[in-house]
Amino acid sequence: MNTPASFADFNLSAPLLQALAELNFTQPTPVQALVLAPALEGQDVAGQAPTGSGKTAAYGLAILAQIDPKVKAVQAIIIVPARELALQVREALKSLGKYLEAPGLRVAALYGGHAMRDEVKTLQQTPHIVVATPGRLLDHLEKRNIIPNQLKVMVLDEADKLLELKFQQEMATIVSRLPRRRQTLLFSATMPDKVMALVRDYLTRPRMLAASGGLGNDAHGEAGAASMPSSLTLRGHLLNAVEQKPAALYHLLQQPGTGQTLIFANTRELVQELAQFLRGRGVAAEVLHGKLPQPERDKALMKLRNNSAQALVATDVAARGLDVPSLDTVIQYDLPHDAETFQHRAGRTARAGVAGTAHLLATPPEQTRVQGWPAAQDVQWARLSPPPLPAASAPRPPRPETVTLHVTAGKKHKVSAHDLVGAFVNVGGLDREAIGRIEVFDFYSYVAVPRAQAAQLLERLNGAKVKGVKVRVTDVD
Repeated sequence: MNTPASFADFNLSAPLLQALAELNFTQPTPVQALVLAPALEGQDVAGQAPTGSGKTAAYGLAILAQIDPKVKAVQAIIIVPARELALQVREALKSLGKYLEAPGLRVAALYGGHAMRDEVKTLQQTPHIVVATPGRLLDHLEKRNIIPNQLKVMVLDEADKLLELKFQQEMATIVSRLPRRRQTLLFSATMPDKVMALVRDYLTRPRMLAASGGLGNDAHGEAGAASMPSSLTLRGHLLNAVEQKPAALYHLLQQPGTGQTLIFANTRELVQELAQFLRGRGVAAEVLHGKLPQPERDKALMKLRNNSAQALVATDVAARGLDVPSLDTVIQYDLPHDAETFQHRAGRTARAGVAGTAHLLATPPEQTRVQGWPAAQDVQWARLSPPPLPAASAPRPPRPETVTLHVTAGKKHKVSAHDLVGAFVNVGGLDREAIGRIEVFDFYSYVAVPRAQAAQLLERLNGAKVKGVKVRVTDVD
């Protein structure tokens, strides 16, 4: 199958093509080329694709082609395993549906870890699309905050992870409450027997499709084979003993080109220990684990995305669905429990055809185990004898040139990124070009600014008004 030359080949509506052009989406990725045609025809699809392959846009376009903004009803439900993925998918759909006709597209993200009453208010506006984790979605269905009688499409995203997190019963109950006449789309990085059981239970005469990695690849075949992005380099570092891992980790972080790095550890305790270890040696490191409150998770991710942190140390549960488009490097400090987890970890970098490197620190017994995994067949192994850790008196690595400021105003205050730029330029005195990444959440926002000007901005902006809202601004470093 030849990858279509453009999205126009799919007969998408003018508003969707306009949004794609604005996002600079030109040639469809392999998964989009495979999935869009049958999905737009209303067929059920079970798609296998690695992370970063463009599957969100693939099913997002198929959904948006069916949404009628004039109908005040939930018309699509997307079930995801993690809060971060719910937020990521919501923003992607809003961008793709930006130009749909009046009254405009409404997308809600529902997930645990914050007050349910805020979500109830959102649902009272009747979103067209709901993106949700299974537990929270079931809560709303049982309370009849969502009436799915006009549902057109259900999506199961990262189905293997949904099963890994033991959501089978919640999903079965959810599906039993949805209309039987619906389209179902399922996506998974791997297709083990348990995922195939979901396909048999929830999909009707599905098209089974598999696509490999990033832009420009024309690879497709039988679902079930392990696939990694072609732009991903896998490196294995063989150590004599587990005690060498801290020094090896520090050594890798100091190498030119390592850049923004996601570090995986198997437990929350080790995540905290590694972050403390790195901070003690001058590395700007953040943590991410399942017990972290949502505002702290948002802050940690924002600091990695905007370059005010070099490293994010995370557990697997927390790191699923992360949206860090320019992530350069993944380091698996601990050996993952299985081949699927290895693949998911490595696939957080080299997304959408951009080059990336995934490292694995392993002792000889760990190397023997991982070499039997299909997804690890391309690992380039080399023995590593890391240099000794620097003494306490040694010069520290330079601090990031960017810092992140927290602003006490967000979407619920009708504040946009444009409003924040105006305040930072007109009140803070910052050049527009010096403002980095801005992320606006419901009740607060994060703005990346040059470290050298942060103190001046704090002095000028604290107590200032942004769109009529008096704000407090703090440095989150």
